[in-house]
Amino acid sequence: MKQFNEMKSFLTKDEEESLVEAIREQEARTSAEIRVCVSYKLLWNHERYAWRKFEEVGMRDTRQRNAVLIVMMPRIRKIVIIGDSGVNAVVPADYWKDAVAAMIRHMHDAGPLEALHEGLRRLGDTLADHWPRGADDLNELPDRILK
Repeated sequence: MKQFNEMKSFLTKDEEESLVEAIREQEARTSAEIRVCVSYKLLWNHERYAWRKFEEVGMRDTRQRNAVLIVMMPRIRKIVIIGDSGVNAVVPADYWKDAVAAMIRHMHDAGPLEALHEGLRRLGDTLADHWPRGADDLNELPDRILK
């Protein structure tokens, strides 16, 4: 596995494409929107950065306020997951903390790419339970990986 402090980007083009495909697979199960951001910046306030990114890319603009953003910062080994108000209204209080802990375990055991896949699987399961995809569902936000 690559050393975090030596890399500028741990995602190859093929790995980015596999993540985009994983996002699409999960969104095919739900009307919710999922985005992934990978930042290589050295940040002190990683949660504030995640909230700024959430606002910047229009995550609050979904009809049902059911968008979720996963922000991974591999250089500082941090993950932040933010859900819009609709999601926060239905998930248990410790849901985000538990999801991040599971992703961090995967990051240490299998690497950051697998951690992102694990996070997407977890989110897809939860979001599909609360917002199953309808026949009239539209993809409200792009699926590309944010940086």
